Amino acid sequence: MRLAFFFLALFLATTIAQGQKVKVDLSNENIGGGHHSAFVTTIYQVTEDDIRKEWKALLKQYKPEKVSGKAEIFADNVMISSISENTIDIYAQANQIKENYTTFIVSFDLGGIFLDANHASMKSAERIVYDFAIKTSTIGIENEIKEAEKKLLKEEKVLEKLVKENDRLHTEINRNNTAIETAKSNIEKAEKEIETNISTQETAKKLIEEQKEVVQTVINKLKSIK
Repeated sequence: MRLAFFFLALFLATTIAQGQKVKVDLSNENIGGGHHSAFVTTIYQVTEDDIRKEWKALLKQYKPEKVSGKAEIFADNVMISSISENTIDIYAQANQIKENYTTFIVSFDLGGIFLDANHASMKSAERIVYDFAIKTSTIGIENEIKEAEKKLLKEEKVLEKLVKENDRLHTEINRNNTAIETAKSNIEKAEKEIETNISTQETAKKLIEEQKEVVQTVINKLKSIK
């Protein structure tokens, strides 16, 4: 079952819903103090705060001089050799559109010029944003799977308890049915013994009456000889 969940996570990481894949588009966005070229992607199953937290953790790998801001995260003097031989500035925004659906925007300032499709390092920047979206979405989905597994485990325990209760009830029914059958057998036996007892009583009564006659006969015999 866990293996199935693992493959589900991988599948959802790239295809979150039918017709929805993690992808990165290049467009003009209001970021970095104006309208600039920026990479835009969608991150699923993760809150804005968690996305910002993960992005700041990623930025640390590039050793920026400082990272500031919340609504718009600014990384100053970042060194990413695959993008530029010089330090660059990076702006990022996470805007939640609806539940479990957040737009993530990243803009790379190469020193007054923002990276766009005309730069040779565009693909490298795009890859950084794409990998981040995949990784972050996967974390979110894996967390969702963990919660689903917890709920599944809870439901399985409820079912297990119900099955045990069902077995106990059937055992009790069988025990009571056995007791009923035993009671019926004992009743039938007692009824037959009662019938035999009554018949024996009648026989005993007859013998008593006969013996009374014998006694009276003997008494009369005694009287006759006086």
